[in-house]
Amino acid sequence: MKRPAAEAEMKPILLIRPDNNQSDADALAEAGIASVTEPLLEIVPAPDPGPGRALARLLGEANSVTWLVVTSPRAWGQWLKLVPGLETMVADALDRGLKVATVGLATTKSLPDTVHHRSVTQPGISAEGLLDFLVTQPAGIVLLPASARSRKVLPEGLRAAGWQVHQATVYDTVPRSGIRLPELEKLGGVLVRSPSAPRSGIRLPELEKLGGVLVRSPSAASALAALIAVPPPGFTVFAVGPITAARCRELGWQPIEIGATTTQVVVESVLRHESGCDCPGDGSMLEP
Repeated sequence: MKRPAAEAEMKPILLIRPDNNQSDADALAEAGIASVTEPLLEIVPAPDPGPGRALARLLGEANSVTWLVVTSPRAWGQWLKLVPGLETMVADALDRGLKVATVGLATTKSLPDTVHHRSVTQPGISAEGLLDFLVTQPAGIVLLPASARSRKVLPEGLRAAGWQVHQATVYDTVPRSGIRLPELEKLGGVLVRSPSAPRSGIRLPELEKLGGVLVRSPSAASALAALIAVPPPGFTVFAVGPITAARCRELGWQPIEIGATTTQVVVESVLRHESGCDCPGDGSMLEP
């Protein structure tokens, strides 16, 4: 979806997630929208590898009532760092009847070929959809490699439905260290909150030169809120998914909610809004 050549040049979009920003940047560029990438988060391994390794050992006991549940595209790669040989362990468990369920196509594609071709992929973008599916199955055992910040809706919902859930933290998403103010000058017009004085900060010029920001997770929204206190009018928050949009609203913003995580849908939504098409909400970052 490309913008008409007659339209005015659109302002760049800020990309802040800890990884995979390039796919959004490339797709935005293809649509005629520039971007600025400034990751505000970073992925770090679990401080204690023991739980992740213990979870992997349970694969040796897996059978037809056991499900491996993966809810994030990052989970498999981070778990693999803790457990060399994990792919073979899962393949062996699949031969004994292990089932695999994921949230979204991106998560499925993050798995090795030997696993993802035998996975049940839920088309939704949240744990609620996967929970709705699993509770229609006979209650069994779930192995859940997860982020330290993962929501509790899935494990709690499964336990309430009679499932046995084994969850282990295999990674965390934390505010990126070493963000220097000069790096943020290209964003412009930002009140950067000082940790020692949360209500004061340093004003940097020209944030109004950006059209808005793409926020793909609640943690990214929180990281952004820790830096930006008073953006100028017209700076749009594009929130991907209902959970992220809800977090943005909790922070006092009025996001444009995008209902799918795929890059194509995200870019089309940004393009429609930036082109002046009707969209839910007015896109202003702060409540009036």
